Amino acid sequence: MWTGTDGRFSAVMADSFRRSVAAASLVAWPVLLFLAFLTSPPGTTHDPDIFLAHQTKVEVSGVLFHWATLAMIPAMLGLAGLLRQRAPRLANAGAALGLIGAASAGTLFMADFYDLALARTIPADQAIKVTAVAADLPGVVYGMVFPAFLSHLGALILVIGLAATRIAPWWLPVAVIAGIVVPFLTVEQPPAVQSTGALLQLVAYGWAALRTLRLPLRTPTPAHG
Repeated sequence: MWTGTDGRFSAVMADSFRRSVAAASLVAWPVLLFLAFLTSPPGTTHDPDIFLAHQTKVEVSGVLFHWATLAMIPAMLGLAGLLRQRAPRLANAGAALGLIGAASAGTLFMADFYDLALARTIPADQAIKVTAVAADLPGVVYGMVFPAFLSHLGALILVIGLAATRIAPWWLPVAVIAGIVVPFLTVEQPPAVQSTGALLQLVAYGWAALRTLRLPLRTPTPAHG
């Protein structure tokens, strides 16, 4: 219960901070994703020879992918915040799935560094075998890879919910869906082509960031009596 001006001021400042972080993350997520794709080494597999030839790219892109997934967490909460007033259950469901997916996805990019270390220290044929065995472990497949895709599902629930409740324009989920699909459809193309999907997401999440910043701040009602 708020009893004075100081309490109300603190609440407004806290709300402003949360929204600023959410808005910044909604922009940082696709920007970091774009840079991660753009700096990725060529090829669709963790080929030891390619990793050795592009060691800096492996490390830079791995770090950028990791930080992109970290930015997803406050970004998901920001999207849920936009939807919560009109569809609270949908907002909570989308946020929950999105957060589980983001946390799971963050674990996957350590594989880049381990595979680079393998390429540096053991023969290529052995490195390939170790990578293949690790990728097929049930704990990796069902405990990390599959749950990571929940980040896409959570984001789609939130942006489709925003459009369905007319908080966001119809093109917002279209841009997000296209941004998710493009990297999968262009997996055989150069990294620069794959990175265009993140730009589509930047348009959508950039809109959401502006909307987040423009929402009126919540001011707690002072206590009476």
